[in-house]
Formats: sequence, C-alpha cells, structure tokens
Amino acid sequence: MTRWALAALRRRAQRDLVLTCLLAAGVAVAIGAATLVPIAVMAVLAVFAVAYERWVRDVKVIARQMLRGRFRVHDAPASLSQRIEKRLAMVGQQQNGNLIVFRGRSPFVGSGGEVVDDHLVVNVALGRKKDGKRQPPIPFSTSDLHEALEAALKSMEFRDIRVGQRLYVNGEHVASDPRLLPHKLGPPVTDASAGLLRDGCSPGSEARTYVCAEIGGWKGQLVVSLFTRAVQSRGSLQVEWMFHILPPLNTNFLLVDRLYEQPVLWQISKALATGVVGFAPALVSAPVMLARYATLPFIEMAHELEQSYRIRRGYVFNYGSRRSIREAPISYRRPHDFVAGDALTFVVLGQHTLLRALGRFLKVHKVDMKQFASQEQTIINKVNKYNVDKINAQNVAVGNKPRASGDKKKSGPH
Repeated sequence: MTRWALAALRRRAQRDLVLTCLLAAGVAVAIGAATLVPIAVMAVLAVFAVAYERWVRDVKVIARQMLRGRFRVHDAPASLSQRIEKRLAMVGQQQNGNLIVFRGRSPFVGSGGEVVDDHLVVNVALGRKKDGKRQPPIPFSTSDLHEALEAALKSMEFRDIRVGQRLYVNGEHVASDPRLLPHKLGPPVTDASAGLLRDGCSPGSEARTYVCAEIGGWKGQLVVSLFTRAVQSRGSLQVEWMFHILPPLNTNFLLVDRLYEQPVLWQISKALATGVVGFAPALVSAPVMLARYATLPFIEMAHELEQSYRIRRGYVFNYGSRRSIREAPISYRRPHDFVAGDALTFVVLGQHTLLRALGRFLKVHKVDMKQFASQEQTIINKVNKYNVDKINAQNVAVGNKPRASGDKKKSGPH
C-alpha cells in the first residue's frame, strides 16, 4: 500500500506540474496577445488534465487493481528513486526481523490492546519425590525453556500463525550496544543474534527476549498476539504472558469492497464532471503544491543534518518506532459473532498450549509440580469464565459494546 500511495503522490505532482505550466503559458500569452482566447484554451486543457488524473485513479488503479479479488501485492508500482526503494527494502526487513525497537511505554507497538496479562512463579530448585525421596531437579537455562515454548506454539494448527523469539528494546537504550546500533547515524539492525537473545533472558536487562506468537484470522482483519517471557533467579522461575488483540479495521476503510467496475460511458462522464468542477481550484493551487513538493527534500535534508549534529554531540535520540498505522483505523465493533468468537478461541487455545508446554518441560526436568499445578488450576478457572462478548481477564473486554470490569484507569486498548 505504501507503493500505491507513493505512486498517487507522484501522479498528483505530475498533474500539478502540467497545470502550473498551463497557467503560466496561458496568462503570459493572454497578456502578450491581449486576448482571452489563450485563457479559454488553458481552461479546456486544465479540465482534461484534472479529468485524466481522476480517471486513472478511479479506473486504472481502484477499479482494475484494488477491487475484491483483483488486488495483487506484486502489482504495486516501483519507484524510480533508488533512495525510496532502499528505504522500502529496509522497512520490509524491519517488519520481518526479530529486533523490535519501540518508543514510549508499551514495547508491543502495532499489536493492539492488551486483553490478558498473567504469570506464575515456580520453585524450580525443589525436585519431585520418587519412592518417598526428593530427587534433585535437572538444571535448565531460560533459553532452553524459551525454545521449548517456541516449539510448542509452532505446533498449533492455525492457518495463519507466526512464532519466534524477538528482542524488544526501547529506542533510547539502543545506542549503548553497538550490536544493536552499529552506526549512530543509521538505523538499528533488523535481526538480533542468538547471543543477544540469550542476553535478553537475564533479569533486569534493558533489551528483553520474548517468545511471540501472532495468530491471524479473517485475512488479517483480526490478529491475536501472545508474548511470553521467563526469568530465573536463585531457583525461582517466573513465567509471564500477555495477549494483545488487533481488532478489524473500521468499516470506513473498507468502502472499496463496495465498489465495482462501472460502464465506460459513466467512467468518462464522471471524470469529465470532476474536471469541469475542479479545474479552477486545481489551477490556482497547483503552483503552491508544486513549490511544496520541490522544497520537501530540502526540508528533510535539513532535518537529518540537525539530527546528525545533535547525535554527534551526545543528544539522546530515540530510535524507536512510533504507533503503527495499523492500530489507528481499528474498530471495536465486531462485524459478526465469528470474529469475536475467534478472538476468544485464539486466546484460550494459545494459553492452554503455553501452560501444557510449560508443565511438560518442568516434568522432564524433575521439578516438583505441586506449586505449578495449583497456579495452573487458578488460571484455568479464570479461562472458564471467558465468554464471547466479554473477556474477564484483567480489564479489557472484547466484543460488541465492550465493558471492562477491572481497573477503570485502564478501561481498554487505546
């Protein structure tokens, strides 16, 4: 979609360039010849320029390439600028990488609102009894447990699921580790090494490793994300996990699905009507918009030079990502019960898979299971109270007209 948006901006800039040339030529010739004929010719040509740009947008782009069943990712137009192509490639690598650099309070930017937040603590220094004797437990590293949880989540049979370990770090803390930020004037790396993932398992580390599972449904309209992390200290193990839900888009952003390819005569008449109505404002604003397009690269260059100057002199710069654009147009009104039902299903089955994998792992390492079993039952009792219209985990509800029962200060995702 970024490529389509850039192509639309280029097309509008080309239209404004044509209109600016028409305006300058028409006015100059009219003054020189002392006649209004050039003005009339300019107006007619401007009508066709505006109408053509509208026809390209409505017919060649929206109707032929954006309607349901016609959209293809590989049809997105390429940019003639190598700089833009390089930047788009970098963004793609960052989206697929395992290093997440965030700014602000929440590390899970782009994942929607939190709906479940739970944890348990187990004494892993206490071994289980066999024949009345306490056995010594088998030691394990946090990385070993993360790998076991990752493998269990990968075995979930969902059509659209992505599982892996990720390293989360605040954008103000990246500069302290050259493995995360090789060059202070460049972007952070896109992938964290295995060593960085192991370091992120340490208690109190600035960069923290989470096992993440993203479960998608309804062609990306619903995304449920699980983030879990284990920490060990002096024989005590804490495992925490959070579920975030990214709801469907607001229906205003799905209006293209209601469009259809119109008859040719209607397409032409609609484009010409747009040209007739809009050519005058477009002519007047074209020089201003063209000047804005011309100055934007210089403004951006000046901004980058200022940032570079301040970073070189010790300014604390935040390299983190801002709020995801996917989170901005969401709607908490479900299209129908199936979507809310699937959100509940993803949460319940994901949590069950996590607890089952954790229990198996502790048993294999001969840890006494009484403490784990007691906490597991408490968590299961919470799950049994979930329903489609309201998830009673903490304070965020899911469904139509959601209401929360927890802390009013955290009444919902935002």
